[in-house]
Amino acid sequence: MRVAVEEVAAFRERARAWLAEAEVPGTPLGLDERFAVHRRWQRTLYDAGFMGIAWPRRFGGQGLTAQHQFAFVDELVRAHAPAPIGLIGLDVVGPSIHAFGTDVQRERFLPRLLSGADIWCQGFSEPGAGSDLASLSTRAEPDGDEFVVTGAKVWTSWAHEAAWCALLCRTNPTARKHEGISYLLVDMASPGITVRPITQMTGDAEFNEVFLDHVRVPRANVLGEVDGGWRIALDTLGRERGSYTMRRRVELEAGLADAVAQLRTAPPARRSHPRVLEEIGRAHVALRVLEAQTRRTLTRMLDESGAGPLDSVDKLVLNDAEQVVCRAIAELLGPFRVVPQSRPLGLDAGRWVHDHYYSRAASIYGGTSQIQRNIVAERLLGLPRG
Repeated sequence: MRVAVEEVAAFRERARAWLAEAEVPGTPLGLDERFAVHRRWQRTLYDAGFMGIAWPRRFGGQGLTAQHQFAFVDELVRAHAPAPIGLIGLDVVGPSIHAFGTDVQRERFLPRLLSGADIWCQGFSEPGAGSDLASLSTRAEPDGDEFVVTGAKVWTSWAHEAAWCALLCRTNPTARKHEGISYLLVDMASPGITVRPITQMTGDAEFNEVFLDHVRVPRANVLGEVDGGWRIALDTLGRERGSYTMRRRVELEAGLADAVAQLRTAPPARRSHPRVLEEIGRAHVALRVLEAQTRRTLTRMLDESGAGPLDSVDKLVLNDAEQVVCRAIAELLGPFRVVPQSRPLGLDAGRWVHDHYYSRAASIYGGTSQIQRNIVAERLLGLPRG
């Protein structure tokens, strides 16, 4: 649904005025502190009426449009403000609950998801089912009004902080692998769940292994139909590749703005060196490409076309932008990358080395770049399967 330009402009001005007065937090380097700060920020945005902008009021949203949401993303970029912490819930799981859930599920889960009261994680990948997700082996066996779930998940972001998990599991082992999968909404406080953090090369432990040992899940927590989870999983993955791209742009734009501000503290002759200008220019171009792509994403959202193969294009553009921006800034550190406390050219070496390491995962999370290229080749270009 499209609305008048004047209406969106008025909303933009209101958002800009509010952000100018708000105490916009920075982004701490430490994982636990960063999580706490951004979670409080999400609650602040929710209380001010800037969460769930395009979601129905009945479920805690503002009842506006994707145009308003895009305008607010622009204003977050302009204010150098961080994105809220609950992105898996906001941009990945939440939209699928809204699209496929019952009214009871929507009313139960969506308002708390928007406010940050409940953080969500995504239990899709397994040790033996990553790129070939349909090969997952986590089992959910029916037992009266419940399913009993046993299996293991890996690379589960924020599982150690999450209250709920969107879990893919096999409910019909005799069906073809895409047809016997169900999508369960699992309480992470359930007996039988063990979470083990995985320390990344950044030093953070945002990713986790999740083990499920005879975990009981009510049938009422099945999203959609039993054995119909694959279609919903594709919707979730598409939103992760599309909608998430719009919000991740906020963080990348803010990061580049911080880098430029830090460079301005260096002596003029050093900050205007051709190498500095080249790297910052390269990062700026990558973000302008990402901005253009997110505007195309907005057009698709307004046309209500839903998730689809074009979301893979979004993901590929985001991968490139994230890695180009972080690599460009890290390149300026030179040998000082190994000295986290140093500030060559005014840059905070500890932060930019951390972000550079994290960016290497961009071509893996949400589906690898190779998988995205296969989707583009087969479903957009009509090329034969390899």
